[in-house]
Amino acid sequence: MIEIGNQQQHFLFDRRLKPAATIRPGDAVTFVTQDACLGEVRSVEQFLQRRATDRPSNPMTGPVFVAGAKPGHTLVVEIQRIELDPDGFQLIGPNRALVRDEIPEWTCYAFRVEGERVIFPNGLEVPAAPVIGQFGNAPAGEPTNLPNPLGGNVDCPHVRVGAKLHIPIEVDGALFSLGDVHACQGDGEVVGAPEIGARVTVGFDLVPHRHADWFMIEDATHWRTCCAADTEEEASRLALWQNAHFVARTQRVALKDALVLLTLLGELSIARRGKWGAHNPVVCASFSKQRLTEAVRRYRPA
Repeated sequence: MIEIGNQQQHFLFDRRLKPAATIRPGDAVTFVTQDACLGEVRSVEQFLQRRATDRPSNPMTGPVFVAGAKPGHTLVVEIQRIELDPDGFQLIGPNRALVRDEIPEWTCYAFRVEGERVIFPNGLEVPAAPVIGQFGNAPAGEPTNLPNPLGGNVDCPHVRVGAKLHIPIEVDGALFSLGDVHACQGDGEVVGAPEIGARVTVGFDLVPHRHADWFMIEDATHWRTCCAADTEEEASRLALWQNAHFVARTQRVALKDALVLLTLLGELSIARRGKWGAHNPVVCASFSKQRLTEAVRRYRPA
């Protein structure tokens, strides 16, 4: 097993970064990650002190160079295990996601993880359900961590153990990184999520063709496309059209009938609500594998 420590840390997906490791398809790698503020925030005072500086947040571990990966290929990343650190932090305050001035003061909850539970100091308690908020391959263009076709800071709650990420490749070796783990997260990430460090183990595979224009998420029951745009309406349109083209190609149905199928069977959710600085909203369009298979069983094109 290859392990990459969090000393191999960076904040943007960047083709110029030196790889932390070189791997081959079939290898598994454990990424050791830090929380969004590098373990430096467990109180409002610490948060405000850090906010007053220009220190970056949302660190990633990596990148890994995948031997044989070429532009036009697809990297398949299977999330095998996420082991959470013992503690983390949750923020809520003004001018953050859905909040404007309705919550005028900042609060920082230093939570702990005990077994399979996330326990807040005010008595709130929920099951741990870890999510990888940021992942992806390096772009051929400018460095970024914004949501983009190759990944980015997406904060989709479906990026969890058991999921496979199908990510387009634009540079030799793909240069894959990940970070920004959340202890759990619902759809929308309406005020932020519980930030925490973790050990994340993933397996790698390679497909010698482009799977789709944007990365896709596959799990045991569903296919999902997550897209970002200036508005949730435009992000929805991007995600739904990608799913329609994917269904048309893989099921050999007319594009118009693929759109009808998504009207009948599709699911639409908001992975991250609103704008977070330069980060646009993210919309997730999904469909059930089983329901799609059943629907096209007797299909005959008109």
